Amino acid sequence: MQFIHWTFGLPRIRQVAVYVVAPALFALLALVIAIPVSSRTAYADHNSMYVVCPDPILEGNTGKMGIRRSGHKIKRATFFTDNRYHTADSDDYEEYHGVKIESNSSGGDSTLWAPIVTKEDSVPEHDETFAMGFWDGGEWHHCVVEIEDDDAPEITVVDISSKPVNTMFYRAAESIDITVDLDQKVEVDGTPMVSLYIGTGDDSTGGAAKYTSGSGSRSLVFRYRVQPEDRDTDGISVSSASVADDRSPATGFSGNIYAEGTDVPINYSHPGVSGPWNQSVDGRPYVQSARIISLPPDGWEAYRANQVIEVAMTFDTDVVVEGDVSVELYLGSNGHNPEESSRWASYLRGSGTDRLVFGYTVRPGDMDDKGIMVALGIDSHGFGGSGTIKAKGTDVERHPNYLGMGHQPAHKVDTYAPAVTSLGITSRPANGEAYAAGEVISVEATFNEMIQFQGDFHMELDVGGVPRQAAFETILKRGLRSVLVFHYAVQQGDTDSDGVGIGANSLKLNGGGVYDKAGNSAGLSHSTLAADSTQKVDTSSAD
Repeated sequence: MQFIHWTFGLPRIRQVAVYVVAPALFALLALVIAIPVSSRTAYADHNSMYVVCPDPILEGNTGKMGIRRSGHKIKRATFFTDNRYHTADSDDYEEYHGVKIESNSSGGDSTLWAPIVTKEDSVPEHDETFAMGFWDGGEWHHCVVEIEDDDAPEITVVDISSKPVNTMFYRAAESIDITVDLDQKVEVDGTPMVSLYIGTGDDSTGGAAKYTSGSGSRSLVFRYRVQPEDRDTDGISVSSASVADDRSPATGFSGNIYAEGTDVPINYSHPGVSGPWNQSVDGRPYVQSARIISLPPDGWEAYRANQVIEVAMTFDTDVVVEGDVSVELYLGSNGHNPEESSRWASYLRGSGTDRLVFGYTVRPGDMDDKGIMVALGIDSHGFGGSGTIKAKGTDVERHPNYLGMGHQPAHKVDTYAPAVTSLGITSRPANGEAYAAGEVISVEATFNEMIQFQGDFHMELDVGGVPRQAAFETILKRGLRSVLVFHYAVQQGDTDSDGVGIGANSLKLNGGGVYDKAGNSAGLSHSTLAADSTQKVDTSSAD
């Protein structure tokens, strides 16, 4: 007894298996016919018998198997189906058990065509096979029929579902979310990925968004974390996807996603999607915030000379400083003098982290009553120096742009010491001629700015050549200036025929000090106030 197996094939066409089985080996038939046929339809020839097998048949559709014999037409044949050692069952196709099929061909077609009927169902399955054939002269001729399942989960929508935080560009460490919607529930095995393209034209680079959530539902989320190297000015793209012959992802996807409760893979194919301009990417280190982190020392309201103003620049990723780097401030800016008010804070610390600190040491002559500003970051302003700021572990330099800060009222600057600008007697004798005993002489000393003091203040007056102390009474605010008020009550025996005067530098402080809002010590020197004939003193009438 012999068992002979021929296989005929042509390039890019379906191979056709023809089997010759001696009757005594009929028990081996099930094993033989379990071998599937792949590729496209072809013709097989054995002993002048030609068999034409179908391409894979979509579930629910009808295909056909053809037979003919060299030299004459076959009018009828008896067909059998068999699923032994195959995956399909009687629910998947119409069974033949000795079904006679007659040829209805005419003209020059000498092939007898037998219909192969598959059945539709709604259960996701793998592509399944069964055998169909006939006996002729003691020989078994058959095809292995493949049924393509059309119930595997299909992708209905692929969408870029996230938005950049600033509505225009994704920055480093931001997440790009890709949502994949399907027509039925699915389960995820492991960590599948979706392919992305980040960049423009030939500069596009591939990326992979990793599965994040959604198993057990119809919507899966994949996430990509932006890297400092990533840049895309016209919007990111999700790669199209295709499926290999074994239903595994060929392009665009990786990993395993199945119909819920089965091991049937989804149909991974989709056309891809391109994001709009506001789905662009710029992963360069970006200053998320600029803040003045120092305060005037010792609770004063302003910085004075030689004190340090510290500015923190917080990036969206860790950065490294190399060389000389500084940040531009505006000190004393009135909106019309940006060049004159420009100051540069030098790098102090923070390299290797996401927060760099820069410091400016206040110089004598600096003044800012509104509060210093942090310059807006653009190509021509913001960062300065010959050094670099790069994303940690890369050669990617910082983004030039960032939001600055307007006037900061809590960060004023005052390097000028307060001084007395004027001195005067503000009272007048009651009788218009001379002060009598008990009348009060009022003196005001005006400073060029607001002051505060500690200690015992008094003003020394010249009353008829005799020094008299005018005691501190109160401090007044006039505009942006402080006015100190002193009172002297005329004593019995005081007399001054040419008027009260005040000598130079007669403003005295017993202990403590006089300061402005920055803690600058005030100068108490002043010029002489000459005797005033309207300020005479005469206490003789009281005798």
